[in-house]
Amino acid sequence: IENFSLIIMSNSAKRSNDFEENAESEGKKTKIRKITTAMDFFTSSRARISRDKSKPYHHKKKKARTNDATVRSRDPEFFFDVNRWKIIEIKELRNLILHLLTEEGRCPQWLYIENIQNIKKVVFLMIPGLDPSLFGITAKDAVKAERPLDWEKLLEKGLFGNPDLNPREFLPIFPQIFSHGCITRASGDAKKIYNPMGCLFNCSLSDAQKESISPRKFPDDIHERIYLCLLTPEEMIHNNYPLPTCMEKDHVLPDGWVEVPMSSSDILKNENELSRKKFRVLSVDCEMCLSNALSVLTRVSIVDIDCNVVYDELVMPEEPITDYLTPYSGITEERLKGVTTTIKDVQNRLLELVECDTVLVGHSLECDLKALKVFVPFRYTSILYTNPGGIFNKSSLKMLAHQWLNRSIQVGGVIAGHDSVEDAKATMDLVKLKLNDGLDFDKSYESIIQRLERYNKTSAFIDYGGKVQLLGASAKRSITCTNDDEVSSGILNSVTDKSNHYHNFIWGKFKDLEDLPEHIEDRLTTLKRFNERIANIYSSLPVYTAFIISSCSGDTREWKRKKLNDGINWTLQDQEIYEKQLLKGKLGLTFFRIKSDTKT
Repeated sequence: IENFSLIIMSNSAKRSNDFEENAESEGKKTKIRKITTAMDFFTSSRARISRDKSKPYHHKKKKARTNDATVRSRDPEFFFDVNRWKIIEIKELRNLILHLLTEEGRCPQWLYIENIQNIKKVVFLMIPGLDPSLFGITAKDAVKAERPLDWEKLLEKGLFGNPDLNPREFLPIFPQIFSHGCITRASGDAKKIYNPMGCLFNCSLSDAQKESISPRKFPDDIHERIYLCLLTPEEMIHNNYPLPTCMEKDHVLPDGWVEVPMSSSDILKNENELSRKKFRVLSVDCEMCLSNALSVLTRVSIVDIDCNVVYDELVMPEEPITDYLTPYSGITEERLKGVTTTIKDVQNRLLELVECDTVLVGHSLECDLKALKVFVPFRYTSILYTNPGGIFNKSSLKMLAHQWLNRSIQVGGVIAGHDSVEDAKATMDLVKLKLNDGLDFDKSYESIIQRLERYNKTSAFIDYGGKVQLLGASAKRSITCTNDDEVSSGILNSVTDKSNHYHNFIWGKFKDLEDLPEHIEDRLTTLKRFNERIANIYSSLPVYTAFIISSCSGDTREWKRKKLNDGINWTLQDQEIYEKQLLKGKLGLTFFRIKSDTKT
């Protein structure tokens, strides 16, 4: 690209005014002026990355400069092309990782990578909370950014918008390592923010790649197949399932809840013993209405593996119903007239139907179990089926039924709404399809860790809780952590390991900035500890390591609290606030650096 090549070549040649004078003498003044600003930007970026910022920068004599260029010619570096600049999408970060380490993945148009062949390792840190609001930048201003933000811009408003809190004082390592911060946007639509980890980790499979995947061995015995479909304890936690009391230490049964009699030994039996267990499968679907802002149970339907209805009852909640949600629940005030069945009656019937060897299946079953206020040991759900958006996104039951059963459901419209018996039968048929055709027949993506394995690249995954099992299971090294100090230690060990566990891709996630303390002194203490961790990690990186830090999204807490309501109380002001919080939740920051073998 001619303009971009001129920018790069001019970077080590002359200052912008000299360059423009030469261009003018060649009759190209207009063309060069068009890219002068971008050239200055690149020059600034390169100077800040490649020299000691505490010392003045002096141009060397031509001969010395040539020698210096020869010495440094091996150093890979990142350059931003402001002529093609735009807000960074999460999928571009995924493609960049693949581009750096494999033969696939497209380099974003806004980035130029010099000597990419020398990059052998990528360390990616996801840090929720390291977003524009930390630097006092509003989402309204962030979305207007036409180029990466230099430190003059990042320092302008101070931490949390307080000009007395200079980021250089509490995050001094960032201006030393990174030249700019880049506005980044999480995927989503007008109502949603998609999980950025799903967008970052999920790589679509081509037809050829699907054929190359060896399907998981599927046993002949139907009960062993059922066992393979069960949720693990980690998956239960990640999907917000109510856990049985025997699975949580010091867990007491809440008021109004019941539990299928079981012991921890029933759940935690060894794999061989549990896989031989004779399971009974029931499909459950519930309909809920609203009592103020809370969901209350108004219908429950259960079918067996042959799709015979074994239980179907309307339920009168104890709380007064404020919204029947008829387009979704199919429940009306008229339908509930004369109903005397209570949630306690439903719970008693469930305890008769469900035993410790019963597997409940359902779509978003965690919501149904919470509405029923019941703990059961074994269950599986819509996560059996993959979603094009990845492991963190669930396909709707309506879509799954249409795609895999060629069946239209939930077409009752505003008047009739959904039918819980119809939904329970569709769920059971989808489960039977998996049991008959295998667990992988619908697979449409693989994780970035699995994709890197195709190129003999190994990975280390360091994170909190269930995500290690969900995303890091195929990594060469996976470390489950409970705090940021453990995350930092895991990253340092993975980076500096000199044994046979060299890792090309290292992923880590810090959480301390995600929910900062209320008091400003405690916040600043947290930031200082975070700064120390980043400094230690960077100093330990081998040369030619690409170091990427990203929040991947913004602060989503206010957006999550502000539920989009279809009711009559939703005003234009509510909509404006919701859209503002949605934008704030989508916009994050990303920082790029390649560690070179020259002193910085």
